[in-house]
Order: sequence, then structure tokens, then C-alpha cells
Amino acid sequence: MRNALVLLLFVSISINCLGQNSKNLNILLITGVGITGSDHMYSDWSHHHYNDLLVDYLSDFAQVRITKDLSELNKKNLEHYDVIINNSLFHEPTEEQFNAFYKFIESGKSYFAIHAGLVSFLNSDNYLKMMGGKFINHDDIKTFTVNTSDYWYGWENEDNGYKHPIVKELGDFKTLDELYLVQFNTDSLEVIARAEYHPIMWTRNWGKGKVMCLTLGHGEYSQKNEGFKSLFTNGVKWLTGQLD
Repeated sequence: MRNALVLLLFVSISINCLGQNSKNLNILLITGVGITGSDHMYSDWSHHHYNDLLVDYLSDFAQVRITKDLSELNKKNLEHYDVIINNSLFHEPTEEQFNAFYKFIESGKSYFAIHAGLVSFLNSDNYLKMMGGKFINHDDIKTFTVNTSDYWYGWENEDNGYKHPIVKELGDFKTLDELYLVQFNTDSLEVIARAEYHPIMWTRNWGKGKVMCLTLGHGEYSQKNEGFKSLFTNGVKWLTGQLD
């Protein structure tokens, strides 16, 4: 009887500890649409954000705060977070907000831009430098294959392509989405996945921290794709040292 009670107590404590540690990451998810006035070059653009899906995908191991308020990009507030995820469009932080944002990453934290997050924060030239590239255009929404390795035409083909830990257990998959066309401005980055030879996921170091971009995720149908879910979830885990 005594042994049974000890075992029950041990199991209870273990479960409690697991529960306490299951959401040990704090994430700030920036969303919404910024400046789109009539004088904006893309004033006719609009975009819906499916943040509930992203939060659900991270719910087992992270607490996520969703905000449209860029004033939250300040040193004191950012001290509470491990990762900033950008799922916004055309936001333009102030110089002070940018300074806090860059210092957050340079100090050893992580930043993850999702889809239109690459087309946000563009009022700072340093943002494109940090991201390693810029959005050029995108194809119309279509079905295409995502190759979960970095390879190109010739010897470095699909069979020989390197598999990043994020995609080590993930095979190629088809998705219905926008295919972003991106122009890199540096070789100091690592491509994780491609589609039609275009990079759709990559990472690079910035200061002591890491930045990552996943250009997939235009529609709800895109973000519900199991391949997208794996890339996004594994990306956050890898950025925070939970995936070797």
C-alpha cells in the first residue's frame, strides 16, 4: 500500500512538472495591416491573418500574445519574450521601436517572419539586410511541390540535398499557396526548403540571435496544410533550441 502511495505521488509530481514546463516559451506575435493609404504603392492590397491556427500549433509548448500594437516593441516589454513572430503586412515601426526590435535579436533571441511578414517593417533598410533578402513578386495561387531540402539543378539533386533538422523527418509535400519570388542579398544564410527551386524557408544568424523566414501561408487552406504546420512548428522549436 505504501509503495503504491509513493508511486502515485511520484506520478502526480511528474505530471505537475510536465504541465509547468509544457509552455516555457513566451512568444510575441505581431499581426494586422499597417499603412495602406491611397498614396501607398500597394494601396489595393489586403491580407487576412489566421493567427488562431498559429497559436494552436504552438499551444503544447508556448504561450503566445497576439498584438497589432507596435508600441509593444520596447526594451522593457520584450524582456518577457523568447521569440517575435511577424504575421503582419506593411507595418512601419518607429526608429525607437526598431532599435528595441534589433537589440532583442542581437542579444540572442529569435525572430520568425511568416509570409507577408517579409513585406512588413520595410521602412528600415536594415530589416532587409537582416532578413537576407527581399520580396520581388509572387505567382498566382496555385498547387506546387515543396522540396524539404536545399538542392539545385545538376549533381546537387534531390537525393543528395542536405536536410536541415527542421525538415529531417519531413518529406516533400504539395500545397495550395502563393509562391514568393525572393532576391537574396547575401550568401550568409541557410536555405531549408525550396519550391520550383525558389527558396521558401531560410535562416541566418544576426548578432547573437537567429532570424528565419517562411514565405508560405497565404490562406487558411495554406496554413492548414500539414507540411506548413510542420515547417512552422519545427521552425519555432529549432530557433529556441528544442530541436537538434
